[in-house]
Order: sequence, then structure tokens, then C-alpha cells
Amino acid sequence: MTTQLSVYADPQAEAAGAVSAVVASLPLSFAPAAPAIDAAPAASGPDVIAVSGHAGWTERAAAAVRKGAKGIVVSTPVAEDPAALVGVAEAAGSVVVLDQPWAGNLALAGSSENVHNVIAGALEDAVLLDSVAIAAPGTDPRDLLTEQFSVLVQCGIEVRNVRMVQRNANGYTVAGVLAGGVPVALQGILTSALPATASVSILTSTGRADVVLPDPAAAWPALVRAVTKEGATALPTLYESSHRTSWSRIHSHLSSGIPATDLAQFSTVLSLVTQLTS
Repeated sequence: MTTQLSVYADPQAEAAGAVSAVVASLPLSFAPAAPAIDAAPAASGPDVIAVSGHAGWTERAAAAVRKGAKGIVVSTPVAEDPAALVGVAEAAGSVVVLDQPWAGNLALAGSSENVHNVIAGALEDAVLLDSVAIAAPGTDPRDLLTEQFSVLVQCGIEVRNVRMVQRNANGYTVAGVLAGGVPVALQGILTSALPATASVSILTSTGRADVVLPDPAAAWPALVRAVTKEGATALPTLYESSHRTSWSRIHSHLSSGIPATDLAQFSTVLSLVTQLTS
């Protein structure tokens, strides 16, 4: 029997993360909670609170923890310093999971050892890393950068010495290096001609490895391919949405007591974004 967790989503989080539909679709024990929690004792509040990731999300998440929430799910967080939230969550023993469109894809989860092994193997012989993120016109380039860096960090890729090469109304180009000086090129493209997609390609002396993350609006699968001197390999496809993956993770963390690393990883992302936008 799985642990039953009560859930409340603020209206903006509900819209951003389709919370009601997602938790209802999972084979896990989630139940709706009453929204009026301000005057209620902490023990009677929701177990998990969904918070929208627009500006101020760290303060809203910290407030939810102080009200007694055991878990917080943040939908599409913008670049913001999570240091204060880390302290509040650790003191309360609460878990914070970031529901990110691409970085939250099941293919990049820590449990996806085959994917991470492909990436790690390619990095050992890398000669160039190229990443492209495509979003709709009007998307804030800083938000797109945040998600693109989140994908790299989730892949276990350490990028250093980032600098903005070019930025205009249609996107940006960022340069950097991997450890050892291997060049890194990041492109952000704002267009309605292509679906929202993020890709990471690692070129090696004998082949390449590619991770292509689809539009997160549905459970379209990520594509993971590797080409080595032994031949080409495509990993099995996983049909799962980022939203469902995030809610499965919060349930798993709370049921097992194993802490999440989302905020620590996001601190690394923030550092990279700050280097380019400060």
C-alpha cells in the first residue's frame, strides 16, 4: 500500500503544471486538499503544495514549508537564488522538487543509468559539445537559458567560462568550455516554425552522442542515440511527461525519505545564468 499524500496547487501552479490532471493520472495515492490553510494548524494542511515558478517562487515555497508542507513541487522555476529556501526546507525536513519542462524528462532522471552512461562515455572523448534550445517567440531568453543550463546540469555536464557571443530578438549564442578546454556552443532560438525542443550533441573523435528532448506538452519520448567505432545505438524510448515524472519523484522522495538534489543543482544553474546576465 502506497503512502497517501494530500495535494494543493495554487491557481497559477495548476495552470502551469496541469496538477489536477497529472496527479489523477498517476497510479499513486494522491488526494486533493482544501485550499484554505492559512488559519489551519500545520498538521491539517496539505502534504504537498504545488507552487508556480514565476518570480518570487522561492519565497512562496518557503512559506508553504513553514505552513507544514512535507513536499513542494515548483512548476517551471525562473532563475532565482534558492539558498534561503534550502535552509528552510532542510530545517523542516521537507522535499522540494522542480518540475522543469526539459530537465525533468524521465530520460534524464538519475535512475536512467543507460542515458547517463552514454553521456559520460562521450564526454571522455569529446571534441565539441553543441546544445540547441527552441522556444516560442516572446519567451524570455533568460528563462530559456535557465532551462537549457538545467538540461546540461541534469546530464552531468560541467560547463565553464560561459560568455554571451550574440543575442537579439530571435535568440542567443553562448560559448564556454568543458573541463580540459573542449569547446561548448549553446544556441537559443525563438521561433514558431519549429516545436519546442532541447538537444545536446557531444561530438567525439570516433562518433557522437545525441539527446533530444521533445516539447514537454505531452508524453512524447526523448531520443537518445550514440555512434561509436563499434556502431550506432538507440536507447529504448520512454513515453512519459515531465509533469508526471516530477510528481512521481516527489511521492518517491517522501515515501522513501531519500532527499532530493533539485535545489543544489539549481544553484549551479543560477551561477551559470548569472555569469551571462549580470
